[in-house]
Amino acid sequence: MSSPDPLVQDLANRCGLALLYHSTFASPPPLLGDALHNVAPEDLFRQLETLSRSFHFVSVDEYCAARDLKGLATITVDDGYQCVLDEAFGVFEALQIPLAIFVNRSFMESQFFWRDKVRCIMERGRVEAFETRFARAFQRNPGQPFYRYTKDPRNNSTKVVEMLDSFLEDEPAIDVCIQYYTQMDQGLAVHPLISYGSHSVNHYVLSSLSEDEQWR
Repeated sequence: MSSPDPLVQDLANRCGLALLYHSTFASPPPLLGDALHNVAPEDLFRQLETLSRSFHFVSVDEYCAARDLKGLATITVDDGYQCVLDEAFGVFEALQIPLAIFVNRSFMESQFFWRDKVRCIMERGRVEAFETRFARAFQRNPGQPFYRYTKDPRNNSTKVVEMLDSFLEDEPAIDVCIQYYTQMDQGLAVHPLISYGSHSVNHYVLSSLSEDEQWR
């Protein structure tokens, strides 16, 4: 193993580190575009191998229970993209790093993730057409881009989804994206390095919802 990076070692001497990933496609699906929070497996390996020279990676439960976080690190992965297990799990195995996957229930029920609807509209260059129909329904700051204002807490996520669905009714089908999600019939992979948690049902912006909507 190479020597620790001085900057990383200094960080490890002062604090803990909790890393969050989303998708890990080697080649992201074109329909989801550049707005997808993706880290390719080879980049993931370089990042984690460098960090592992200075940090000791533990499960998220161990990390949360630790009295002193200095030198500890943990990995969480949001949403439930299947590529994490199909394309990147070898990285975690090779480095013996545990990860906690927080799954959206809607992914496993073959529902189309609303943030991927946003990404598809962006990738197809249809933002202007969407805004022509719905811009007045949103609260937004001057210059705030489509991706950001659709998840601004001032805009109720359920209403945003209704507008996205209404717009997409007249667009070419994009439900092909469902194949990228972990499905109920696949089950959850069982491995000593993997733990699971809930990332809510739909991954709506909870602060945008009423209390009643949050509990649904």
